[in-house]
Amino acid sequence: MTTPDNITKEGVEVKPGQVWKDLDKRSYGRQCKVIAVEDGKAKMQHYARGQLGSKTTVSIRRMYKHSTGWELVSE
Repeated sequence: MTTPDNITKEGVEVKPGQVWKDLDKRSYGRQCKVIAVEDGKAKMQHYARGQLGSKTTVSIRRMYKHSTGWELVSE
């Protein structure tokens, strides 16, 4: 279900299955796959070479293109 809580500042609806790239230079191009979206937060797993790794939770408010933000890689 689409709610304002799961839409980024850029108008992208965050939903399970998407792959996002962490733009923070300290994370060296880390990518995460969205597992679930709930209450304005995306539950994600690190995603490298087709393998899922450790889990993290990211506020959807932070999921837009800026120096410490996120960029949608694939739906």
